[in-house]
Amino acid sequence: MWGRESATVRSAVQSVQKTINLLAPFGIQPSYPPLGSHATEDKLGYGVVVAMVLILLKPGRYVDHQQFETIRKLRAGFHNVYMASVVGSTSLRAVGGDRAKSFLNHCDTHSSWLEHFAAGCHRRMGQEVHQDRAISLQVMHALLQHLEGEWTATNAPAVRLHLASMGAYFVIAFCGSFRGPEVFLTDLYGLRKYLATPQSVNEIPHVIAPLLGRLRNENGEKYHLTPLCSVTSSGLQVETWIRRLVLGQEHFGRCHGPAFTTLIGTPAYTPTLEMGILDRLQAVQARHPDLISPDVHVHEEYGLSRSFRRGSTSEARAHNVDDRDVRLINQWRSFDEGRGRRPRLNMQDHYSDILLLIPALLRYSLAL
Repeated sequence: MWGRESATVRSAVQSVQKTINLLAPFGIQPSYPPLGSHATEDKLGYGVVVAMVLILLKPGRYVDHQQFETIRKLRAGFHNVYMASVVGSTSLRAVGGDRAKSFLNHCDTHSSWLEHFAAGCHRRMGQEVHQDRAISLQVMHALLQHLEGEWTATNAPAVRLHLASMGAYFVIAFCGSFRGPEVFLTDLYGLRKYLATPQSVNEIPHVIAPLLGRLRNENGEKYHLTPLCSVTSSGLQVETWIRRLVLGQEHFGRCHGPAFTTLIGTPAYTPTLEMGILDRLQAVQARHPDLISPDVHVHEEYGLSRSFRRGSTSEARAHNVDDRDVRLINQWRSFDEGRGRRPRLNMQDHYSDILLLIPALLRYSLAL
């Protein structure tokens, strides 16, 4: 009972007492079932709860205990094992139609007692969320200026490729408002193909960032083409860094596959560039304490997952970009517009299919 709010418990106790008092003058005993005693066995998930409490007491990343989002994974793990077992897989039954379904099972972690425990635990613990700090437009310029200095100071092809990868990552993630892992889906063949033919709409030169793979909660691989201004209003050199990346890959004989790779040619992912990017953010902090406060822990508060996207969206709105253009570049065609249904997208978005959308898409990156 104490898994619920205190006020709920008091209300329940008062209701029981009131029922007893009302029926007492008539000699009627309320028909409450006997509480009895449980058998010596665990059918309600006590063991999982004990493990959750034990892991809860361990130090967390930000506070002196683990977060609820961490400890609840033990419950999910037990449920996965149950569903994979013979008992779980053979006793599962679905209730509902083709779309909305409810599944019935006897999993211990789905007991009413554990549901109340989890709800009460979450309410009492709360949840401390640390979002990635947004990267501002001024920080972006400082980052690229720092990177430009490194670029001119070396002629080593491998070092230049690494610097070009970071510079291209900066401009694609920020100007395209992509989540961190999405940028690594950039296709090298697509970059080379569209860079070979200069692109311009309404006298605005632009480059195409082609992403090949699964992104934004979609099913199946798709080819996404996002036009980005060659040079933004504030002077971000988008095309320059993308061309440097392509030329650097061509120097090592790579013309197909992912645009972002390690020095040996394997596909890059977040840890490949994260430390280098955060180290350069720390260098910007040392040079420009007015842009990044000295009391900010760069390696803890910034991250490739959301920092560029949050900064990009905030700067676009600060520069009066229409919310419809923001939603378009972020592809937030969500359940509100689909009346609860996931929007259907084409298998491939070709350049000819987005010609009519290019002016709206360019307004976003042009404003930055």
